[in-house]
Amino acid sequence: MELKNKRIVLTGASSGIGKRLLEALLEEGAIVFAVSRTIETSLTLVHENLTVKNLDVSTYEGVDNLFEMAGAHLGSIDLFIANAGFTYYEILKSADKRHIDSILDTNTRSVIYSAVKMRELYHDQPFAFMATLSASSYLSMPGYALYSASKAALRGFFDSFELEFTRSDQQLLRVYPVATKTPFFTRAKQTHKPWPVQSPEHVVRTMIKGLKKDKKHIYPSKLFKWSYKLFPFFYRLYIAKERRTFLNIMKPPKDE
Repeated sequence: MELKNKRIVLTGASSGIGKRLLEALLEEGAIVFAVSRTIETSLTLVHENLTVKNLDVSTYEGVDNLFEMAGAHLGSIDLFIANAGFTYYEILKSADKRHIDSILDTNTRSVIYSAVKMRELYHDQPFAFMATLSASSYLSMPGYALYSASKAALRGFFDSFELEFTRSDQQLLRVYPVATKTPFFTRAKQTHKPWPVQSPEHVVRTMIKGLKKDKKHIYPSKLFKWSYKLFPFFYRLYIAKERRTFLNIMKPPKDE
């Protein structure tokens, strides 16, 4: 995919991977409609090809508004990048519906709805849809029950949804970052990062390269990609180590 003059929607664009990706897309000459809940006040970047809007895409109404506003501004959308997402680092102790819905609404339902809506609107036109998943969609970590569920659900959805596509010029791209040096973990209140850790700049370079080469699956960490496939026993040992760390931090009550 040639990114110059492509009309792109980007969610979760005010910080972390999203912010670096926004900068990279503009450097490539793309025309970007970027949103987050706080982007109008938190982002200082100004560019002739950039339009920003405060928008909550965790609801169906928010996604509908995004498509309406972006369509009116851009004319049409060539590429939708669903990057918004967050996590909790926690031990689940109570069945709190609002707590569960808050992460599934943003990380999962919003992304699925956006992908289906993109296909509905542009069913007879070329388009691309990229979603930031996570290595957690393959590998469940202690403290990330809801986050792992939200990303594993997306992986299952896109793997199946793709099988319904019959046009080669309609693309679904998935990105699987490992732990990244962003405020993501600070907001989750996790004091240590899982291994391995990469910079957001490296992740974004891989994403841009993957877009240009029309890769369906983009792995910023080749170490994770191949070691997970070839040496699964290593990750069983690693998860056991992470579990010990997690239990030591959280100190959950013993089951009676």
